[in-house]
Amino acid sequence: MVSDVEPNDGSIAGMPWASVFDPDNNFRAIGEIQDRGFRAARLVVDRLIKAVDDKAGAAAPDSAAAGAAADAGPGVDRVLATWQSMLDQLLRSIGETVRDRGSAETHSASVDLGAQRAYGHVEAIAARPGTTATAEVWLHNRGHADLGTIRLRASDLLAHDGGVIGCAAVRFVPEDIPMPPRSSRAVTIEVDLAVGVVPGTYHGTLLVDGHAEVWLALGVTVGAGAA
Repeated sequence: MVSDVEPNDGSIAGMPWASVFDPDNNFRAIGEIQDRGFRAARLVVDRLIKAVDDKAGAAAPDSAAAGAAADAGPGVDRVLATWQSMLDQLLRSIGETVRDRGSAETHSASVDLGAQRAYGHVEAIAARPGTTATAEVWLHNRGHADLGTIRLRASDLLAHDGGVIGCAAVRFVPEDIPMPPRSSRAVTIEVDLAVGVVPGTYHGTLLVDGHAEVWLALGVTVGAGAA
């Protein structure tokens, strides 16, 4: 349990309900629930089909098997229709979950420091030059080892026409990010835009000092709104 977390620093370290904010854990939990529902639905339908078959077999002698099959037909049809309906619902649910997951990863950014993996991309938006574009990225340490203090770095941001926003314009709040065991931290990214910056979209890279394999795409969109 982490006990040295300062208030209002974007950390949920040590809190028993911290996993609620973990998109990966939530997605896995949803997948497990859907899988259990699918197995349960299949078991119920299999039992219904068996019950219909047993009833048909008991109601008719072997010499009248064709008639029994005909009598059982409507029941089987209802069971199969129920099965198809449940299967369609499960497939729609899975599709919606995957689509929501993709959407969440597209519009948010996080870094799993233990797994050396990054998700999504960072998008900062400003209405016009002369303002500050902001965005947020989450850092996760799901392991039991203290990863020490982490620092983020940004490259220059380049527009398609050659326009540049230098890396010196990018700030991280906080700048030094302690990552104790079982913790998550939110880091605010601020990009100061000079008055002379040409409106448009600029692209760069976000890196984690000490974690060479981890990187995120960093985009800054500057609008042409009036001052």
